[in-house]
Formats: sequence, C-alpha cells, structure tokens
Amino acid sequence: MYPPVSLAKRIFSLFLSFSLILNTISCGKEGAEEFIPDSQKEIVNFSLKKADGSSFSLSDIIISVKEDSIKVSLPAGTDVTQLIPEFSITGKSVTPVSGTVQNFSVPVIYTVKAEDGITKKYVVVVTVSPVSGIVYIGCGDKNFYAIDAATGTLKWKYTGTQSFAYSGATYNNGVLYVGGIDSYVYAFNAQTGAVLWRYKAGDTGIESDAVYANGTIYVGSNDDNLYALDATTGTVKWRFLTGANVSASPVIVNGVIYFGSSDSKLYALNAENGQLKWSFQTGEMINQSGPSVVNGVVYVGSRDGYVYAVNAETGVEKWKFASNGISFEQSSPTVVNGIVYIASWYNVPGFNLKGSLYALNSNTGALVWEALPNTGISSSPCVADGRVFITGDDLYIHALNAATGASVWKKQILANSASAAVAKGIVYVGGGGTGHIYALSADTGLEKWKFAIPQGLNTSCPLIIEASGEAHYAGDSGAES
Repeated sequence: MYPPVSLAKRIFSLFLSFSLILNTISCGKEGAEEFIPDSQKEIVNFSLKKADGSSFSLSDIIISVKEDSIKVSLPAGTDVTQLIPEFSITGKSVTPVSGTVQNFSVPVIYTVKAEDGITKKYVVVVTVSPVSGIVYIGCGDKNFYAIDAATGTLKWKYTGTQSFAYSGATYNNGVLYVGGIDSYVYAFNAQTGAVLWRYKAGDTGIESDAVYANGTIYVGSNDDNLYALDATTGTVKWRFLTGANVSASPVIVNGVIYFGSSDSKLYALNAENGQLKWSFQTGEMINQSGPSVVNGVVYVGSRDGYVYAVNAETGVEKWKFASNGISFEQSSPTVVNGIVYIASWYNVPGFNLKGSLYALNSNTGALVWEALPNTGISSSPCVADGRVFITGDDLYIHALNAATGASVWKKQILANSASAAVAKGIVYVGGGGTGHIYALSADTGLEKWKFAIPQGLNTSCPLIIEASGEAHYAGDSGAES
C-alpha cells in the first residue's frame, strides 16, 4: 500500500500539469507558419499541334516565350484557324484551357490566375513562314503547277477534270486561290498543293481571277454572278447577279470592288455586302479586261473598241480612247507612272483587222505611242524595270521600251494568249504552242529554263512568290505594276 499523498503535493502536481499544457500550446503557436496563397501565374512548356492532333517537326516550329507574350512561327501553308495549344501553368487556372482547338489567325489572349487571385495575361501570336521561290501557273492540260522559280523543276501539281488556263491565282498567307473551268474555286496549300477547300460557282466555268482582300475571295463566274467567298472556309458571303457572264477579273480598292460583265457594264459594289454603288454602261461586252484603279480613276477596255476612264467614286466618264473599232476585250490595262498600257485584239464581228499595243496618258487619254501594229493581241501588258512585256498573235513575246514603245527584244514561244509576269529580272510566261513554260532574262530574252507541258496548249497568268515572300502577278489582274 502506497503512503497517502498530501493535499499540497496534489495541488502542486495539478499546477505543474496545467503549466506544461499552457507551455505546449504557447510553443505550438509560435512555431506554426501562417498560410500565404501562392502568387505564381506563368505559362510554361507551350506548344502547338495540328487539328488532327499530330505534331509539327522540330525544324518546322519556332516558339519564343517572353514575359507576357508567346510568339510562334509555323511552316508555309499551315492552317492557323485549327490549332491545338498544349501547355502547363504555375497557378490555379487558365482560360482558354490547354488542349482545346483555337483559331490563331488573330492573336489569342490567355489569362492565368494565381492562388492569390491575381491574374496575368499572355498574348499568343502565330505567324506562318512565307512560301518563296515558286512559280504558280494553270494549264490547259488540266493541271495546276508549282515550279521552282530558280531551276524550273516541279515542286507539286494538282490534276483536275478541266482546264486551269484562264483564272490567275492569288496568294495570301500560305494559301493559293484559283478558279477552274470545272466551275470550282480552289484554295490550295501553297507549299504542298493540298486542297484546303473548294466551292462550285455555277456550272459554266470560271475565267476570272480569284482575288483576295480582307479575308474574302472575290471571283466572277460564267453563271453571271460575282461571288464573295470566305477565304478560310469557302462559304458564300454574298453574290451579285449581272446580266451576263463575268469573265473579267475584279479589283478591290478602299472597300469597293470593281469589275466588268459581258452585259456591257462596269460595276462598283460595296466589298463588304455586295450592294451596288454605281454601274457604267459601255457600248459592248467587257470580256476578260479586268479594270485597273489608280488615283481615283477606273480604267477598263470593252469590245466596243474603247478604253474608258471612269471616276471611281461616282462612275462618271472622264475620257475614252478609240481604236477604230478593234476590241479591247482581251487585255487588262496596267497603269504605271501616269501611262495606261493596254492592247487591242480584233474587230468583232469580222476579225479582219488586227490590234496594237497602246500607251495612253492616264489623265487625258491622249495617245503617247502605238506599237506592234496589225498584230492582234489577246494578252495583258506587264511593266517592269522600264520595259513592257506582252505576247501577241504573231507568236512572239515582246519586250519594249516603256517610254517609247521601241522594241528591245522578242522571242518566238507561241504563247497562245498567255500573259507574262516579271520578278527579279526574270520573265515568266507560258508557251502553250511550243509545249513549255519559260523563264527568260528580262534584259535579253535569253532562256533561263523551260518546263515541259506537252499537252498544254495554253496557260494562265503566272504568279511568282520570290525568296522574300513578295508576290508578283501578271497584268491580267488589272492592277498597277
């Protein structure tokens, strides 16, 4: 039996236990760390995949992540409207989230939220490397070709069901747009030739160039309509019905689209919605003569044997130039340094008089010079480095002094109405009659290379994308060179 414990000792023991408990509690408070929400909010390990989930090769994609921006460079022809971003973050959340398809044709803003509630924004900008050093040209052998501009070797071709020889191609951000006699408008990956989309504009064929402006493709059809198509999807935004086929190529300036129709009228429409601003009546059809718009004036040729200059805002005639009844329907005017260059074809009907190449004062319509008389010309002039390049029904391509009309050189290639384009001192032109596409020295006409098209009797206007990514078009676009 244990001896009894005194009351004092019991009291002391209780006091000691209570003190130990208090001391333990006190020590616990002093040693605990107060919880502070994390402020980190970064995007790390950012990458992009294609819409099908496949990855880009390491050599094709360049990604730069900076303080508040991410820049991505992708190979030419990439569809940036359907990309899948993959990344991780340091933080609580992010919007939009990783792994969801995004349209990167415009900058995309990602907002990262930290645990403390503070956010940080990243701007992701995706660009596409330009296609370079390629000649694009359609042919009567049902092929559309991409040819190395330096060597003349084939890069790719697309084979359709009918000719590609009438509609000149347009390039934008890695994509080519062109029409075919099969009535389809095509969007091709410029690097690979893959068809991104196609749209059938009627059933009677397309001879008009497919022209790009502000996310829209404008193209005339032989079903009498001018179409505005979404450049990304090919869906119709609007269409405008004329009184006859629209084989002449359009041009877009300051939000207005100008084009001619075989109903003899020149039209000006609001490019956004297709509403008519004005129309100008000529004496006969406007067929294949795409207008040129320079300094507020529209220039166009008609079968009635006149070149017209019309106020671009009002549609009021400024002047007209007569060619003694020989049609201007096959040539698009090119305006350079105050001179309008345009060619006449034949008298219609009759076809017993052959046309010439003209240089006209753009302000007055006065004749500056006439060259290649009695030739018959169904192509458009291209002006570069002080020379005019044009093909004629005499089977030659001609280089003339742009100031005087004097001959510099000529070469027999049997162009069969093909128009030429010039880039970096080289003339590119189809010679369907000889079964070739040519690259010639702009200075001498000497052959750099030729590409065989044995079944191609005619070709479209060439489009050249040079090494810098700059596009060079033939005169058929009706644009200022």
